[in-house]
Amino acid sequence: MDIVFQNALIPDFDNLKFIKKNVGIKNGTIKTVSDKHIDADKVIDADGYYLTPGMIDCHCHIESSHLIPSKFGDKIVEHGVLHVVADCHEISNVKGRRGLEFFIQDAKNSLCNIKFAVPSCVPATNFATSGGSLDLNDIEYFLKQESVVALGELMNVPAIINKDEKFMKMINLAKKYNKRVNGHAPHLMKEALKQYISAGVEDDHESESYKELLEKIQDGLMVFIREGSAEHTQDDAYKIIKEYPDKVSFCTDDKTIEDISKTGSIDYNFKKAIHLGIEPILSLKIASYNGLKYYNLDEFSEIKEGNRAYCVLFDKNFNVVETVLDGKLYKKGKTSSKIPKDFLNSINIKSDARIPQVKCKDICISVTNGSLITEKLTIEDKDKDFDVANDILKIVNFERYGHNNSASAKIKGFGLKKGAIASSVAHDCHNILAVGTTDESIMKVVNKIIEIQGGLALYDEHEIFFLPLQIGGIVTDSEPEVILATVEKLKEKAKNLGSSLSNPFATLSFMALEVIPYIKLTDKGLFDVAAFDYVKCKQ
Repeated sequence: MDIVFQNALIPDFDNLKFIKKNVGIKNGTIKTVSDKHIDADKVIDADGYYLTPGMIDCHCHIESSHLIPSKFGDKIVEHGVLHVVADCHEISNVKGRRGLEFFIQDAKNSLCNIKFAVPSCVPATNFATSGGSLDLNDIEYFLKQESVVALGELMNVPAIINKDEKFMKMINLAKKYNKRVNGHAPHLMKEALKQYISAGVEDDHESESYKELLEKIQDGLMVFIREGSAEHTQDDAYKIIKEYPDKVSFCTDDKTIEDISKTGSIDYNFKKAIHLGIEPILSLKIASYNGLKYYNLDEFSEIKEGNRAYCVLFDKNFNVVETVLDGKLYKKGKTSSKIPKDFLNSINIKSDARIPQVKCKDICISVTNGSLITEKLTIEDKDKDFDVANDILKIVNFERYGHNNSASAKIKGFGLKKGAIASSVAHDCHNILAVGTTDESIMKVVNKIIEIQGGLALYDEHEIFFLPLQIGGIVTDSEPEVILATVEKLKEKAKNLGSSLSNPFATLSFMALEVIPYIKLTDKGLFDVAAFDYVKCKQ
């Protein structure tokens, strides 16, 4: 044997208990699971420790980490997450088919088992401007590939409910190639939910409450309990695990590198479940087995003879001690990637662009910390674009693919007392978004984003601080530690400007996403998600 783990506690998911065994690994495969002694080149005493399948993130957007896939994979492996299903519609919205091809190729540079969901909504809608698109031919091209395990989240909810021809063809293609169909149904319930599911959708990750999770499971969906950076699942909702232990898995959706580094990836969901009273064996089933089986990755799903050796050794408190990838103990190393030149010059916008007028002067976007859901406020003093004392700031969206669109609106919840912040990470089209206390401050950060060809920027009325994200304007091949240090500095600076948001840049990145309720700002104007149309402004 190459490696033996002696006296390890391995999961028996059928009977929901741990059993003590010796586990022998050879040539990338779990060769022996036995009570007997096993000789090996390397013997690890695992007495009192848990040897488990690697955890899986059932739905994520790698780009939210600011990392390319190879760097992302190497980072989450440290947290015991050895499998990922990545819906990379961010890079696809920027570079179309070539963007996704680049990500799939780069993922091969990581030992992490990175699988993909081909994005179904690129662009998400026609209400915003993207740099790339994926048509039915592109989607079928990717669905044929072994590395693709699903059709990505179907975000155009009205189109799915109405059985739009294009989307039905996508769903049928996924079924043809035996791939899963990922859903996206925030706050969708009752008859509308049933109609959405009847189109062929199989799972959902957009629930925050027990009530939503329960209804979706009872209507036939697999659900992924989400713990991201700007979105979380209520503690009370975790009891759904005990009630439906075969219908729940975990995902992060969107999680930044600093949150992964500080709180973890799926290991955070796993430990949160244990903390909330879910038995460790059941929490582990949700974190690994269920998702692996769901995506037909059975060969990784259990510690049993013949399965692939992608394993995690946890200590008694479920901290990662060792990881095994393809039969080898993981050792951190450096990866290198070849970046297409045009991916490094993707911001096509004039630096002398001007801030457009606020058209809907009586409407204000209201932001809540820790949630993607925004509310529409009606304000009395509509003549002022800024009312810093009452936290009424301005948000601006600059289209960056050469069409010269721009829009602005009022926004509340960022708490800035001076200066501005901006980002070219702006789901899903990734135009430039900025929030600030004056037009001058806003243009300072917008022009910095243009200058560095994408990234995050902050202006404190004295100096501009920034993080370059030069690959497609949304990710970088820098080491995670470099990004983490810069992002932490930007967050601290934002706090000094008065923001009370736990992650203002992460929150800002969702303020243009026209498929998450209830009101957002695209490059074409203020958008009402419930009405699925632009807001009609009072003159």
